[in-house]
Amino acid sequence: MNIIDFSIPYNSDPKVMGTDICEQLFINRIEHHKPTVLLLTGDSGEGKSYTGVKILQIVNNYYGVNTLDHLEDQIVYTPLEYSKKIKAILYEPRLKDCRCLMLDEARELVSAHLWYSFVNQCISDVAALHRTIKPLVFIVICQFIKDIDPSTRRTVQYYLNCMRPLNKPHVNVFISRLWKDERDLENPKIRRRNIRGYYYVGNNQTPGCKFTKFYPTYLSVSLPEKEVYKEYERINYERKSEIMHRKLEALLSIIEKEMGTKSTKVDSIVNYFLQHPELLDLIESRRRGSKGTVVMKAEFRSMFDLNPVEIKDFQRALHLRLEQSDLVQKEKELEEKKEEIDAGTD
Repeated sequence: MNIIDFSIPYNSDPKVMGTDICEQLFINRIEHHKPTVLLLTGDSGEGKSYTGVKILQIVNNYYGVNTLDHLEDQIVYTPLEYSKKIKAILYEPRLKDCRCLMLDEARELVSAHLWYSFVNQCISDVAALHRTIKPLVFIVICQFIKDIDPSTRRTVQYYLNCMRPLNKPHVNVFISRLWKDERDLENPKIRRRNIRGYYYVGNNQTPGCKFTKFYPTYLSVSLPEKEVYKEYERINYERKSEIMHRKLEALLSIIEKEMGTKSTKVDSIVNYFLQHPELLDLIESRRRGSKGTVVMKAEFRSMFDLNPVEIKDFQRALHLRLEQSDLVQKEKELEEKKEEIDAGTD
């Protein structure tokens, strides 16, 4: 069966053609009341969020929705927001024209197990509600397809992998159509194929209009408008910082309770790790230079949401306290040796 995914007018700008293809792939499905779940994957820094916001903007433009006005309504920045936002976009009259919802990656905020369960539940919810209430383009951003369990993958229509070229104002997006291979009914499999279609020059309703087969390896998707992406980054930082600070405050409460005293964030963390020296390998990368300056692992910096000044304060404080600890130990050893010598003299 020769399935065609799109038919678009030719344009010399590949980014315009990429936008036209996205519009036909995703909007055509919800216009015909079909589920449209996109799984957007890629390594950190490769443009997953850029691409997700751009697709959301393409859908919004089609339905006459101002993306800048509704960005906070249409993007789930943290798992805590999901229930409220899915209900709003499905039921609230002010969002009746919004037909796209994006689930931003939040793996750094929750454990891998909780993130796995959360993403799978979200996809299942949207698949169940799309017919009865409002068809949506649902964009899920994650690093790996393994974040989605095998049974839930069957409800995903498009698999997108992002790669952002250096110093280029676009993202290369490799799009595959997922489909169920049921030739073996006892053991159906999820497979993928590249998207395929035609481009034409002129009026496609005119007899004699020439159609050319087009099997793109990837699409060049332009970045969102600058003000849209700046607003996305602002809200994203605020929402995720709130969660990180809550986690840090909870940790500091435990530390303060254990120490029985109130202290600064840096002091509390230093004291905690000095009381648990077996954990130092988790945060300490190496000792640098003859003085043994502590160099922290990148994971530690993100774990405690320390700013550059706090990182330097922590490094200095930990180094000083470790030196003091070593001196105390050396003085104790010298005192013990002196006592042994005095005892031998007597």
